[in-house]
Amino acid sequence: MIDIFVINLESSVERKQHIIEQLDALQTQFHVFPAVNGRDPEQKILAMYNDGLSQAYRCKSLSKGQLGCYASHYLLWQKCVELNKPIIILEDDIVFDKQNFTEFYNLAPKLDAKYECIRLFANHRRKVSVKNIETIDKLTINRSSKGHMRGMGYFLTPNGAKKFLQHSKQWYMAVDIYMDRFWINGVEPYGIDPILLTVDPSFDSDIGYEKNAKRLITTRCRREYFNFIENVKRIIHNLKFAVKHKLNKG
Repeated sequence: MIDIFVINLESSVERKQHIIEQLDALQTQFHVFPAVNGRDPEQKILAMYNDGLSQAYRCKSLSKGQLGCYASHYLLWQKCVELNKPIIILEDDIVFDKQNFTEFYNLAPKLDAKYECIRLFANHRRKVSVKNIETIDKLTINRSSKGHMRGMGYFLTPNGAKKFLQHSKQWYMAVDIYMDRFWINGVEPYGIDPILLTVDPSFDSDIGYEKNAKRLITTRCRREYFNFIENVKRIIHNLKFAVKHKLNKG
């Protein structure tokens, strides 16, 4: 069966208990993975963050919580490669659909040959189009025209993990935004229907966000230009994928 890794800060005891109770009820194998504390100066992995690039491209810095979140996911990508088998990565503030998650958990070992990464939650982007790719039993794999915007839970193969790592030599954006740049990292934005999990609204985010300073007009223009280029690259990639998918089906 596929190993499940739950990202949890040592101080987040209530979250840990919350997720363990759910996974115990699902009767699945899982590991609690100690999250990186982005506020800990002793965490050497945080040196991968490049604030200069963050300012150049995003015109803002990542918060300490965002850095810890990136580092935690990054280490699990490495773990996936090390194990050389698919894993499921979960954050600790989620609620499962018990039946749907169980069906996917049993189905997942059959998926690694086709799908490098599958988000297990709803796409939170605006104006996104979703195309169904394949229905297996009661679950449908789909592909979105935009990334899902969060990293709360996903299925990941070693090939997908290698791609995430390859294009993540320096960090300058939040990890979910980086994962959504499929035209850069080559990991397609697959999702699933019906969704398997949602965020538990009773928990506040552990990440935390820095207050944005008032931006100069030149700064705003630079950020808008970066976003424009990103959109163009995404559209081109989606067109290429559509052509390739049509040829493969034909």
